[in-house]
Amino acid sequence: MILLTLLSHQLKSFLRSRNAGKSIAIQIFIGFIVLYLLSVAIFVGLSLQKLLVKTFPGQDIVKVFCGLLLYYFLFDILFRFMMQDLPTLTIQPYLVQNIRRRQLIRFLNWRSLFTVINLLPLFLFLPFTIREIGSLYSSGIMAGFAVTLILLAVFNHFLILYIKRKTILSSWWLVGFFVVIAVLGLCDYFHLFSLRNLSVALFFPLLTYPWLAVVPFILAIAAWWNNYIFLYRNLYLEDIEKKDKRKESADYAFLDRFGTIGELIAVDLKLIFRNKRPRSLLVMSLIFVLYGFIFYKPQYLKGGNFGLLMFGAMFVTGIFVTNYGQFLFAWQSSHFDGLMSGRLSVRTYIKSKFLLLISVSTVQLLLSTIYLVIGWKLIVIQIAAYFYIVGVHTVLTAYFSTRSYKYIDITRKATFNYQGLGGSQWLLSLLSFLIPMVLYLPFTLLIGPWAGVAALGLIGLASLLLQDWWIGVLTKEFNKRKYLILEGFREK
Repeated sequence: MILLTLLSHQLKSFLRSRNAGKSIAIQIFIGFIVLYLLSVAIFVGLSLQKLLVKTFPGQDIVKVFCGLLLYYFLFDILFRFMMQDLPTLTIQPYLVQNIRRRQLIRFLNWRSLFTVINLLPLFLFLPFTIREIGSLYSSGIMAGFAVTLILLAVFNHFLILYIKRKTILSSWWLVGFFVVIAVLGLCDYFHLFSLRNLSVALFFPLLTYPWLAVVPFILAIAAWWNNYIFLYRNLYLEDIEKKDKRKESADYAFLDRFGTIGELIAVDLKLIFRNKRPRSLLVMSLIFVLYGFIFYKPQYLKGGNFGLLMFGAMFVTGIFVTNYGQFLFAWQSSHFDGLMSGRLSVRTYIKSKFLLLISVSTVQLLLSTIYLVIGWKLIVIQIAAYFYIVGVHTVLTAYFSTRSYKYIDITRKATFNYQGLGGSQWLLSLLSFLIPMVLYLPFTLLIGPWAGVAALGLIGLASLLLQDWWIGVLTKEFNKRKYLILEGFREK
């Protein structure tokens, strides 16, 4: 059977690969993480009834459960977008054989279903469905409700596969996806409409009319067929060869005015947008701008508890600096020899990295002005956090990057990818939380919370004004370790 043959080929490809030992070790490590997450899901599923009764006392527990399902499936869509990988297959050798494209496409679609994310609804909701809904309604209604949850997970699965494939072809799909998610979240947050009431309206009727389970069945089939048609129309050997031969380039003409620094920034931008791992970090950094709706609570503003607000502001405006900056030079490890063998000034090279980090952090600050609707004080706190990030944290990440000697394959996925991580990255993560606290707390305890905010912002601003001096220091550090970096990047 062709499906079994394809599975055996993939297994042999994995076992016979050059880095099979390392890959198996990583898979075992990931397996332990998956087992832990499934254990947590099972525990939550078994405790869900008690948790809902405690959180929503005196309310119809089944209706409360139905009201939360839409939140879960919307979060599931966002989670899948960040974590779920596209199924891959080295397709060219098969297309020249007597194998139908339909068989290859079916293999990709069916194989993609075997992911732990699709098991989560079973562990989270099946115990509650059996114990609560099964005790109040007939077994047919219970079965229809459980099947509905499974089919919606399948619908989300194929929907995200299609959206991620479309984002590869056009970045407007990426923008549109996050705009829709943000609009839904903001509308619910500001009570323009209630997702909870909509969820009840969608799921509660299943307990009266179990035949409505046919709707998610149709949605799941439609999502599967949509992926099938998309792959069928795009899976031609001629198209693949053209894509391999055609090298599209994106020109950033507005950067030309900055000379060599502008050219280096343009190279970084192309690297980010064309490769999986750095592109994922950029996307996640823009998503995390919305996390302020989790961190920022009005009661913190009223109570003067600015510590948590400052932590959230650091997270919102500085997550890209932390994630991208810790591998500041390693992102270009595959062609670092070429960079260093040319007539490139190290000082200019490091300055271009600073400007890139500051530019993205500035964009995050501008996007975060949406929190003005919560309170103007948040904007002041975010500006202070921004000055600390661009003034102090950029220097800190660049310094530790001069001690990062590990090669990074930027074409690999970002999910569960620990390539390049070392002791310097873990130390940087620790200092990222520790140093702002050490700077903020003394002024807050001695004078007040606004003094702590002002101190953090002013220290960052002062460091930003000394940026040229810092670049000189970092240039010396880089030159000391230049050959260690080069040697480390060659070890793939």
